[in-house]
Amino acid sequence: MPDLDKALADIHEIRSRIAAESDFLGLGPTALALSGVLALATASLQTLLLAGAPADPVPYFAAWVATAIAAVLLLGSEMLRRSRRHHSRLTDSMIQHAVLQFVPAGVAGAALLAVFARFAPEALWLLPGLWLLLVSLGIFASARSLPRQMVLAGAWYFLSGFTVLMLAAADHTVSPWSMGLPFFVGQMFVAFIVHRASEANHVRQ
Repeated sequence: MPDLDKALADIHEIRSRIAAESDFLGLGPTALALSGVLALATASLQTLLLAGAPADPVPYFAAWVATAIAAVLLLGSEMLRRSRRHHSRLTDSMIQHAVLQFVPAGVAGAALLAVFARFAPEALWLLPGLWLLLVSLGIFASARSLPRQMVLAGAWYFLSGFTVLMLAAADHTVSPWSMGLPFFVGQMFVAFIVHRASEANHVRQ
């Protein structure tokens, strides 16, 4: 039994190393683009409902949390489908490796919302910019297993985060477009990069 356990552990270690050193092909341009459209739709709907009034933090952030959950489900379903097609027996290891690189950013974003809402609601205006920065850090963290051009998308989110922070600092209010526009452009950019990488991989095969 000890030999069997050691063999299984060695196999798991080998699969983990292969996953860490391989390009992740589970991201799909369609789901990425749809997540950007979803962000744009949320911002547009909020703008219509607000009708020029300052955004109420509670429905504002509730809508964006719901949008984020919908986007994760959309991306996750396509990730599972594409990973099974491209990575075969390494599907579980590849998905686990890819997801774990984004988990810290996602947990940090949720924790910031909870802490600000409970202890510093007057600082909630910081969240849109901070969330954009966290997305950029998640992209940079996973850059080794993604197309090389993905660092440009990370740079977009990084610059967008600081830009949103600087603009919001003037009146400490939250705007639907401080989330909708950066995420729409960013996700469309990511979708374009993934599409080009998929075409290049298809040509090589």
